[in-house]
Amino acid sequence: MKCLFVINPVSGTQAFHRKLNSFVGTLIMKTDVNTIDTFFTKGKDDAYKKCKSLKKGDYDFIVSVGGDGTVNECLGGLIKSGSDIPIALIPAGTVNDFANYLNLPVKVNDFVEMINHFHTEKIDVGEVQGQVFANVVAGGMFSDIAFQVTSKDKNTWGPLAYYITGLSQLPQQLSLNLKLKVTADGHEFEEEASLFLVANSQSVGGFKGITPKASVQDGKLDLLIIKKSNVAELIALMKDLAFNAHLNNPNIKYVQAKHLRIECDKNILYDVDGEEGSTFPLEINCLPKAVNLLTRNE
Repeated sequence: MKCLFVINPVSGTQAFHRKLNSFVGTLIMKTDVNTIDTFFTKGKDDAYKKCKSLKKGDYDFIVSVGGDGTVNECLGGLIKSGSDIPIALIPAGTVNDFANYLNLPVKVNDFVEMINHFHTEKIDVGEVQGQVFANVVAGGMFSDIAFQVTSKDKNTWGPLAYYITGLSQLPQQLSLNLKLKVTADGHEFEEEASLFLVANSQSVGGFKGITPKASVQDGKLDLLIIKKSNVAELIALMKDLAFNAHLNNPNIKYVQAKHLRIECDKNILYDVDGEEGSTFPLEINCLPKAVNLLTRNE
């Protein structure tokens, strides 16, 4: 078998990159893989362009090594290529929401076992403004923090870097008030909100189970809105979230849909798998069974 590693060398704490050679050597010795090509990204869209250039049969599978942004680019490029090459994910970013939700192997022996079984499943992805996203589109309170944290801080502090930056801006973040007009599969409603997020998985921003009905194989995306809330209400909401009871909180609006249109009274920045977006209204679609994912045979 022949595979391609698409590697973001500056993702996360760079812990995985220090053991890359050992990982690749083990893969060759213990699987049917006999050829491994490596592609190191140097900037934005490099992973997307590389995967977009692939043709059916170029590789038996590719491996995305990086965080959610690298996964985003690889999936988008693969879909655009039409090659239907299976993809494996090695989470090497700061948070790795998507890979963590999928419970993908991170230890080399577990990864080897997955390759030897070579079990693939078709999974959904999202699309916003014509751009593919793997995990989430989010706008409002704390959603722009990812753009403000430097690679140096992420390498040094890991996920803690996001919390430090968020706490330093707490008053401004809590005062944010968005007036949203949402159309979900033809149903319209309006909300005053502190935060909205559209998720493909149940893990967002390091919070597992924040969108508990989400599945990458249901043909739908999950919209969660935190309505405009005061500090006491937000504290109560966080307690509910800790016990997976937040969907019963009166300050939560939760909708599942195949297509969403979101209008906002403010032209805020929003997060697309950790990358910056800025154009409203948002046109968001679920692309069902769009990607061939290598996963555990369970």
